[in-house]
Amino acid sequence: MKSLKGHFFKTNILMVVLSAVLVVVMSFVLIFIVFIDNPDAFLRITGKVENVMTEHPEAPKYIRTFMIWAVVTVGLVTITCVALTANMAKEVLIPVNRLRDAAERIAEGDLSFDVLTSEDAEELAALCGSMEKIRKRLKENAAKELEIAEERNMLVASLSHDLRTPVTTIKGYVEGIKDGIADTPEKKAQYLDTIYSKTVVLERLVDNMSEYSELELGRMQYVFEFMDITDFLKDISEEYEVEVGEAGFSFESQLSEQPMQIVGDRNKLKRVLDNLVSNAMKYNKAGGTVTLSQTTDGKGVFILVSDTGTGIEKADLGKVFDGFYRGDKARSNIKGNGLGLAIAKQIIESHKGKIWVKSEIGIGTEFYIYIPLRDKE
Repeated sequence: MKSLKGHFFKTNILMVVLSAVLVVVMSFVLIFIVFIDNPDAFLRITGKVENVMTEHPEAPKYIRTFMIWAVVTVGLVTITCVALTANMAKEVLIPVNRLRDAAERIAEGDLSFDVLTSEDAEELAALCGSMEKIRKRLKENAAKELEIAEERNMLVASLSHDLRTPVTTIKGYVEGIKDGIADTPEKKAQYLDTIYSKTVVLERLVDNMSEYSELELGRMQYVFEFMDITDFLKDISEEYEVEVGEAGFSFESQLSEQPMQIVGDRNKLKRVLDNLVSNAMKYNKAGGTVTLSQTTDGKGVFILVSDTGTGIEKADLGKVFDGFYRGDKARSNIKGNGLGLAIAKQIIESHKGKIWVKSEIGIGTEFYIYIPLRDKE
């Protein structure tokens, strides 16, 4: 593939060379015509060039011949230059027109085509390639916008689903109290406990929505500090032991005695572990076990939260960290809004870490967190 700059240069050189050649050729043609017409006069004229235009009796004839030569030569030179320029313009205009058509189609929102690469010049090929990249990027953005629109629809549906149940329950129990159905102190206390538990569900839903929105908009505020993750895990494991025990499950902690320093936000990390432990109880079998463990490879700390529950289908493993995602079976009998793991993933990634999951149906699920260790400088 040739360069457009080189093509222009070669064309210009070709026009100059061909013009010079045409002038020389036509000059020889003129000399040949004059010589054939009157050899003697030609010799006399060439010997007295300075007087031929004024003194020679056949000067007018030769002047007409010269004028014809000049007109023909200029005409041939002009035709040659125009032909070369037109050819060069054609080679340039074809891909330029193709780019113009592509730009017009893109402006009209049509992205279902390929911008053909020009084979005429490197610069035009590069320009076609850039236009194709723009088209692909716009097409990707359009697909993302469609995906976002679908997620918004899912958000509305999910919120409607998750809000309806607690709101309906609260309304029903409040009406029961007003109508006197709860006619004993014990029954009123039971109703109030149910109402309170449903308001906690609503509060968690609102908190999840708020955090998820802040994360998506990049407005989540972190308070990073140097912290000993070992002490942090020991403190919260005591809370989890009580909570898991009250829910009817066994709790095991396998924590290191070695101090491990990281840079983290205590509240955000607790938010992640709260969600993982909550899921471990939510999806566990009756009388199952929830485990919190900690290891290190010398460069980072591994935190594992596992359960002995129902497990996750392989087809769902790659989607559990998507916002509002829940498998169909889970949606029918598990409470929640599908935001917890999406929030957890973004929080861990903000700590320069990673989170992933392993699971087997009927055996249980393991969530792993890896956060790099940091030393105070």
